Amino acid sequence: MGAEREKRNVALGITGSIAAYKSAELARLLVKRGYNVSCIMTTEAAEFISPLTMETITGRPVLIDIFDEDAELGTSHIQLADWADVLVIAPATANIIARIAHGLAECAVSTVALATKANILVCPAMNVNMLNNPVTVENIEKLKALGVDIVDPEDGELACGWEGLGRLAPPWEIFHRVRRSLSVHDFEGKHILVTTGPTREAIDPVRFISNRSSGKMGVAIAREAFRRGATVELIHGPVPVRVPREVSTIPVVSALEMKQEVMDRVLSNGNPPDVVIMAAAVADFRPATTSDVKVKKKDIASSIPLLENPDILAEIGSARKGDKPILVGFAVETGELEDLISYVRDKLEKKNADIMVGNFANEALELDTNRVWIINRAGRQDEVATTYKSRVANKILDAVLKL
Repeated sequence: MGAEREKRNVALGITGSIAAYKSAELARLLVKRGYNVSCIMTTEAAEFISPLTMETITGRPVLIDIFDEDAELGTSHIQLADWADVLVIAPATANIIARIAHGLAECAVSTVALATKANILVCPAMNVNMLNNPVTVENIEKLKALGVDIVDPEDGELACGWEGLGRLAPPWEIFHRVRRSLSVHDFEGKHILVTTGPTREAIDPVRFISNRSSGKMGVAIAREAFRRGATVELIHGPVPVRVPREVSTIPVVSALEMKQEVMDRVLSNGNPPDVVIMAAAVADFRPATTSDVKVKKKDIASSIPLLENPDILAEIGSARKGDKPILVGFAVETGELEDLISYVRDKLEKKNADIMVGNFANEALELDTNRVWIINRAGRQDEVATTYKSRVANKILDAVLKL
């Protein structure tokens, strides 16, 4: 149900903006991840970036002139429009936005946009005053009403010297929007809350108790849930996270902070999550007292009194009503496989969870890959052999759908 159902053909429209150089990076990202990319350029775009550059990156001919008899695609604009699973226009100038909004087939990019039945993503890039011009605003709203997805530009310094909205969204951001557009939205309408990363339990302003969790597993789950159409919140410990900007991120440091943020959302009467995936490695203990100043080495006691941290997973399992939200937990162990499976099954019951994911520390922590065993409340057990965490994430999401 996951990545294997994702479509792969991307038509990349490039128009006459200084941001056209970023299209090369976007194409490279897509090609690297196995997508088939065909570029369409306006004649103005070719003044900013060479068609040969894009052809070299994609390995496919670039369409500029729809009357080019040498083009391998024959009636190129129609065949390309039919071939594409998605048309992404990045950068999209005010000019191309106006053309598409008013149905004007005056260049290869706008012609393909009119002819295709694929999803269209438009990524504006222009001067802030052009973007805020009432005509441009109206054209963008018209495209939205027609079902075109708009990848909003960023705020910052523009090539023209102005400051404000108008910078093309980062290629990485556009890449994830393209993936979402190409995917089956089997989680559409679902609100998924994910936790990830370690927590830090302060001893003093310098020292703390923590663990080796990198947060990569939870980040992968958040990305894949977003790709599959979910509304996603990510509560993360003190590790860097990189997720699409539509994923709401809530940074925390300690276990108590994480508990507060999770329970506020799970027990919310407004928009509680449909699924909670507790991928965070929450510290089991915290110092009984925390010093406001650095403790000198000579004053450090030979032992530090500890207090047990709350078990967030168990508290959600106890507090939820019926079987909502769906609750997914993780268990990391060392030792033998039978011990891991036994521990996972025991934890599944004690925490009142729906799914538990077991893995070994040496195969998971700080790595981009993982090997896991997924066990649900009905007793079903599935092994996912060592693979990228994005693929593991999809297997976990598939297991949620099967409940």
